[in-house]
Amino acid sequence: MSIIVAGGGIAGLTFALTCHEIGLDVQVFEAEQELQPLGVGINLQPNAVKELYQLGLEADLRDIGIEAEEWALFFYGAHPIWVEPSGTLAGYHWPQFSVHRGHFHMRLLERVVERLGPQAVV
Repeated sequence: MSIIVAGGGIAGLTFALTCHEIGLDVQVFEAEQELQPLGVGINLQPNAVKELYQLGLEADLRDIGIEAEEWALFFYGAHPIWVEPSGTLAGYHWPQFSVHRGHFHMRLLERVVERLGPQAVV
């Protein structure tokens, strides 16, 4: 079975890695001529980190991300309104990571090309 993925964003590239991991032939089609590291910070919650670890991306996350210890909401003047632990400190089996969206996207692209070959993303 061959899988066609429409879009080379974070979801499309992660899906391509998953398909490859379970032995399916997959190719990603992206409208942009060249993917760029765009965006700002995003948080990868423990349920997502579990899946990324299963794809062998733990070292990548630790390289480009910061393991979040807490989630906090502040009022003007840096007065905390709500603070709670996150990731493993909140009792999850996997951490939560804060990463730059663009760096994460480019790392996923690197892994897809590395594992599936340069023809995998068109």
